Amino acid sequence: MSHPLPPMRQLTESLKAAGQLTAEDVQALADAGVKTLICNRPDQEEAGQPSTAELQALAESLGMQWFYQPVVSGQVMDEQGDDFGRILDQAALPVVAYCRSGARCGMLWALSQRYSLAGEQLVAALQQAGYDMPDFFKRLTR
Repeated sequence: MSHPLPPMRQLTESLKAAGQLTAEDVQALADAGVKTLICNRPDQEEAGQPSTAELQALAESLGMQWFYQPVVSGQVMDEQGDDFGRILDQAALPVVAYCRSGARCGMLWALSQRYSLAGEQLVAALQQAGYDMPDFFKRLTR
């Protein structure tokens, strides 16, 4: 029996955000046709967290692209959103980005789109994906 896919939030047609992935999740995502993983979580953020190097080695062995862009929780900067956008520009689709809960990934995506979409549109997209981040929403619309 195959491992079920982890819970994910749909940000765009080709981008989903997830919480911490396990090796089983990486395998399931590869089996489901995901081409790229973006890790937005620093190593050793909490005890028992799978190591980035192990997950990267597994993903690459399954033919997936891997990008490591660690972002500290609660300290997501606009420039990191720009970096996330540059990663998306070169990523094979579809893409799954992950962190502890998926929140940082959603913020990074929104920041990466801030030059092409209005803040209200970004907030609506995040809300539709299931995010509830009032402080961050204010940041997008100010």
